Amino acid sequence: MEQPRTNPVDWVGTEHLGFVINAAFSKQNTDVIMAWLEGLKKVAPEGLYAMEPEGLHITVLDWVAPLFDYNGADKRALYEKLHPSYDEAFRRITAGMGAFAIHFTEVRVTPGAIILVGQDAGQFQSIRSQLMDSVSLPEGGKQPPNIVHSSLARFVEPAIELAPLEEYAANNPIDITQRVDEFRLVETRREPMQDFDVVGTYKLAS
Repeated sequence: MEQPRTNPVDWVGTEHLGFVINAAFSKQNTDVIMAWLEGLKKVAPEGLYAMEPEGLHITVLDWVAPLFDYNGADKRALYEKLHPSYDEAFRRITAGMGAFAIHFTEVRVTPGAIILVGQDAGQFQSIRSQLMDSVSLPEGGKQPPNIVHSSLARFVEPAIELAPLEEYAANNPIDITQRVDEFRLVETRREPMQDFDVVGTYKLAS
């Protein structure tokens, strides 16, 4: 019986414009994750793209998704059109929110990616739901995720077996708590988060 293998993508390292909301990890937590990824790369020296430390982030949602083409629309013009209403809504939603913690303990190895999954007290889903109630996604847009997560690695050619990666994740658990005291509006230009600028911040009450 053939063993499950990865599904490589061809967009790693390619230029895609996007505008996304995310949160950063502390240096301490970044160091923990990067040490874990260094071990992973020894298990999978090919077929794997591991996130660089500066690109690590906790996904909230996309305003203009990097990997969607919006039926050929000018994505920067689309962002500039959306920004006033999206920014106003996001500031209103987060204005009364205090800093909060996310506890990350689960690493999921799937054929498409390796992600770190965390638990908050419902803040991420509340933000996503309120924003979707306040604004309209552009045609061809991407729905927000329904989990709190950070993508740690993507798969590139050649396809490799999943079993060694699953074994590494099972034998090397991650257990970190991240305090979120601000969200970032990021302009990203090369996937995944290889070339980007933070163009706005939304600070939470301490």
